[in-house]
Amino acid sequence: MVSHASHLRRRLHLSFLLLFATEIAFAQWNESPKLNAEARTFLEAKVYSLVQEHFFPAKNSPESRSDSSYQSYLRMALGSDDRRQFDLATMEFVAQLHNGHTFFWDTWLDKSNQPLGFYAAPLAGYWVVQSSFVPSLKPGDVITSIANIPTEAFFQRQQRYISASSTTAQRNTLFLFPYLFPEQFTMTLDGNRKLAINRETFKEPGQKTDGRWLKPGATAYIRIPAFNQPWFENGALDLVKQFRNAKTLIIDVRNNSGGVAPQRLIQELMNRPYREWKQSSAVRTALAECDQKKEQTNNATTMPALLLNCERSPDDHLCTSPVTWGGDVVQPSPGAFEGRVILLVNGGCISACEELVEPFKNSGRGTLVGETTQGSSGLPYTYNFDNGMTLKIAVKRLYFPDGSEFEGVGIKPDVEVHPTIESLRSGHDVILEKALEIATNP
Repeated sequence: MVSHASHLRRRLHLSFLLLFATEIAFAQWNESPKLNAEARTFLEAKVYSLVQEHFFPAKNSPESRSDSSYQSYLRMALGSDDRRQFDLATMEFVAQLHNGHTFFWDTWLDKSNQPLGFYAAPLAGYWVVQSSFVPSLKPGDVITSIANIPTEAFFQRQQRYISASSTTAQRNTLFLFPYLFPEQFTMTLDGNRKLAINRETFKEPGQKTDGRWLKPGATAYIRIPAFNQPWFENGALDLVKQFRNAKTLIIDVRNNSGGVAPQRLIQELMNRPYREWKQSSAVRTALAECDQKKEQTNNATTMPALLLNCERSPDDHLCTSPVTWGGDVVQPSPGAFEGRVILLVNGGCISACEELVEPFKNSGRGTLVGETTQGSSGLPYTYNFDNGMTLKIAVKRLYFPDGSEFEGVGIKPDVEVHPTIESLRSGHDVILEKALEIATNP
């Protein structure tokens, strides 16, 4: 492993290295198609107008939609006909809103549509592999450079393109955005070991919800990787039924990327009252959501009293003050699982994953073990440009039931446990081991 002194020396030179990083880092990308001036002008103007119209900022958030910010975006977006440069300029502009649910995406950016094949994140001052499908890359390996650039310098170069609600979240998600990496590049690992990565040839296995008995008849384990497809929640519900008689159920939602809030799973596990999230949005957005709810359910009783009638006046576009609702007590469903619930969490638990976790935290129904979740929500408004480009904009914010800030803060575990480089290398899941200890000795 690289020495601590060497690591510190490297960090001191990052600002100098960043001056030379760009050409080296991106030399291995394929040639980009072109966007003519008319297309670029329309796209950047539309992005700006949509952000102005729909984005709902955090309390005390920095002013990210200033004239100077837009002028800088305008120069970058119109300065070149290269589509990749336009995409990156737009990503940088949108990322200044500091919201993980507000981002720009172009399907062209990753033509191979292949991931990196591994996930790495900061740990103990290093960039460390957490999981890997690449045979020659193991958990616990330290990544010292990417394309001949020190890893921290590479992050600082790419940070401005990552939409997230905190710097911690940006660091934790760098390796989840393959388009920030060349399709082919070489990494240097500790011990000066070189590893070539070719995303064009990589095939990542599909994910599914799985489970097993850890202690037959006593402790069961369910891992849910995401909620972006219905089969993830359906699989979890089936496993809860299968483990109905367990004394303790360990639900692993580490690195769960979210999707649709798993309300049925919450009902199946929640055997006590809990308070729902508080929510806030501009009046206009709240009215639109209320209209949608009425259309879907023909029942607006779940919306705040102010909006129950959903009367839309010709000048409702003038209603820009925020409306806040929620925080009400939700009663449990009959027949919910009665055993103990332990949830395994970390910074990769985001959005719908956090909507699952929070009721167990605020009601005391479950014990959270691991690391603080990411802290990101937003009910994105989606605009498709019909050319492969998409803009998502957060129009609503969630707050903890007591009204305190959630965005960029996340949900703290009841029992904090952090993996170490040594535990990753030895294959010890210290978070799961702690959960088993709690289940055995409550």
